Amino acid sequence: MSLDVIDDILHHLKTYLFHKQHDKMIRKRVYSLSVECLDNILKHSDLNKEEHELLISYPPRFIVEKIAENFIIHTGNIILNKNKDAIIPRLDKLNNLTIEEVNKLYKKSLANAEISAKGGAGLGLIVMAKTTKQKIKYDFEKINDKFSYFAMQLNLKK
Repeated sequence: MSLDVIDDILHHLKTYLFHKQHDKMIRKRVYSLSVECLDNILKHSDLNKEEHELLISYPPRFIVEKIAENFIIHTGNIILNKNKDAIIPRLDKLNNLTIEEVNKLYKKSLANAEISAKGGAGLGLIVMAKTTKQKIKYDFEKINDKFSYFAMQLNLKK
């Protein structure tokens, strides 16, 4: 996944949403979530050049589904097993917070944000929880002793 591919995906999504989704707030939320998801796939995939053959069986995934008036965003990418151990507690914590607590955490994280080596400030998952106002569904499929496939589902209800 490259920036050019992401730009192309986002351009097509924006065009689709403009023509098919009349609710401006939903359009903005779907687009915002999509940016966060694609940014996560780009920044947090843990493959190096020697291990790219895994992409044949475990390609990055980004799917936006519209079911009735709701949207579901599915993502997936390969991560190191050791990074999985850091993600699970963060997701579980977010999923156990109320909407008000997520908003407070977002404000606190914004005030204390530091840019990581991968270029993120750790706000992506918080933004996703804040935007969807729903629990983030996730799963890890172990690929081998080094890698797992991280799948996530975001539900955006009208």
